[in-house]
Amino acid sequence: MAVEPLVLLANADKWLTESLESVLTQGGYRVIATAKRQQVLELARRQLPDAILLDLGLDQRASDNLTLCRTLRGDGMISRATPIIVMTAGPALRPQQLDALRAGAWELRGEPLDIEELVLRLGVYVQGKLELDRLTNDGLIDQISGLYNETGVTRRARELAAFTAREGLPLACAVFEPRDGALTAGAADRLAIAVKHAGRVSDAIGRTGPVEFTVFAPATDETGAEGMVQRITDAVSSGVGVRLRSGISADVGKPRASRTSSAYTDPHRLSPPDLLARARDALH
Repeated sequence: MAVEPLVLLANADKWLTESLESVLTQGGYRVIATAKRQQVLELARRQLPDAILLDLGLDQRASDNLTLCRTLRGDGMISRATPIIVMTAGPALRPQQLDALRAGAWELRGEPLDIEELVLRLGVYVQGKLELDRLTNDGLIDQISGLYNETGVTRRARELAAFTAREGLPLACAVFEPRDGALTAGAADRLAIAVKHAGRVSDAIGRTGPVEFTVFAPATDETGAEGMVQRITDAVSSGVGVRLRSGISADVGKPRASRTSSAYTDPHRLSPPDLLARARDALH
C-alpha cells in the first residue's frame, strides 16, 4: 500500500488481538488496539482510523451487543466511509448478520475466523475509503496550507454542529485576519501554515479567504473561545511575526437536542453559517 492505513482493533481476546495485529502490521497497516469498551469511541474520535475491527464481546454488559457499533456509526466525528467489521465468537448466523448490517457494520465475521480472507476484504474496504478521502480532500482542502477551504470547513462545521447538538455541547466559531491588512502571497501562505500548526486537532480550521481564517471549536464556550483565540494569536505572532485580530461567537449548547434531531432542526441552536456571520460581525 502507498500509505499505512490505521486500523482500530477492539477485541477482548488477547490471543486473537495479537494474531491480527501481527498479520495487519506485516500487511502494511498501523494498528491501535484496546480491550476496553470505554476506550473505543475515544480512540476512534481522536485517531480517526481507516477501519475498525470490533469484537461483539466488548458489549456483553449492554442490553444490545451492537450498541457500540451503532454509537460509532452515528458519531459525527467519525467518517461514515470508515468500514466497521464486527467479529463474534461462534458462527455468524444470518439473523446476526442482518442485525449487524442494520447497526452500520459492513459485515459480521464469526468462527472459524479466516484471517487471510478477513485481511483481503479489509484491504478492499480500506482502499475504497482512502480513495473517497482523496477525492473529498481534493475539493475541500487548500492545497498550499492543508487547511480546509471554505467549502471544506463549512461541511466539517455541519458535522460538528450535529455532534454537539446531540450531546448538548457548546460550539464556538472564531475568525482571524491580520491587523495590518494585506500581505504578499508568500507571507499569506506562511501565515496559513502557522495558523494550521497553532490549531487543535479537534477543531475545524479553514482558510476562508486569502488572509481570513475560520475555526469551529466543539465543546468550547465563549470563555474557552477567548482562550483559544489568545493561544492562536500568540503562536502566530511568535512564529511568523503577524499580529491577528479576531471575532468570536458561541452557542452554549443548551437545551440538549434529541438523538434524532440535528443542529438545524433544533430551534435553540445556532447553525454554523449563523455562528460564522456573527463572528465576522464581531471581527469588523
